[in-house]
Amino acid sequence: MKKLLQCIFCWLFLGLGVASAQELNCRVQINTDQIGGTDKAVYESFRNNLTEFLNTRQWTSAQFSKVEKIDCGFMFIFQKSVDNVHTVEMQVQSRRPVFNATYVSPMLNLRQAIEFEYQEGQTLEFNPDNISDNLTASIVFWVYMILGMDFDSFAPKGGEVFFQQAQHIVTQAQGSLGDNWKAHADDNNCWAWMDALTNETQQAYRLLSYQYHRLGLDMMYDKMEEARANITKSLEALKTIKNNDARSPLLSNFSDAKLDELIQIYSKAPKAEKDKVYDLLLDIYPGQSNRIEAIKEN
Repeated sequence: MKKLLQCIFCWLFLGLGVASAQELNCRVQINTDQIGGTDKAVYESFRNNLTEFLNTRQWTSAQFSKVEKIDCGFMFIFQKSVDNVHTVEMQVQSRRPVFNATYVSPMLNLRQAIEFEYQEGQTLEFNPDNISDNLTASIVFWVYMILGMDFDSFAPKGGEVFFQQAQHIVTQAQGSLGDNWKAHADDNNCWAWMDALTNETQQAYRLLSYQYHRLGLDMMYDKMEEARANITKSLEALKTIKNNDARSPLLSNFSDAKLDELIQIYSKAPKAEKDKVYDLLLDIYPGQSNRIEAIKEN
């Protein structure tokens, strides 16, 4: 009951939104190895402007201290640039701190191809009700995904408002900004992610996140066996997700972000517990058998 009251108080406090601070500690990296020519000023301009856009904009009404900012990163691998139109592979990552530990747990780990217009010195602006720029639409979409997944890990479905904002962007962008926003065009596009995190048939992932992180990792310091049991129980949700949609981007994100972490979590587990987790994960990710095998061997 005490924890429940603390949680309720926390969310009431966050809802007040007084003296809010910026929420992200975001690093922007660029790679221009595939781009010919020697003038790279436009890419540095891009990196600097995007860093400022991400880290100085206020994204929520919640109050964040400096140490509470969400650690995340965007990496842009420029593949082609013609007349200020850039084709890139974008990598997005985010991490979450673990209570009473120096360890940070990976939350989001994805790659996505996008094309956008940008010229040196361009000011980045975003209007959620007038979306016509694929760059800022994509960036803001993933910011809301980062926020939603982070908040979900601290309270059951705590990121709801951010997923709704991401859904609004998809709705606005669908008709004009290309295949990255269209329904069923790609298993890893923005529409697929939005659908996965707002579709009622896949809500198991959002509850998995809370159980895995708040009732699992955050309890490992002083209640290791109970915490690990909660993590094991949370993994059952992956079966539900796969049964509802085997192509869900949530499944691939979980394997990319969490499989190595799970090897460490179960390194001190009893053999029976290791075997149970091994069998569960192998059924969901048969193509990842080499990585999953390490759970039993470690």
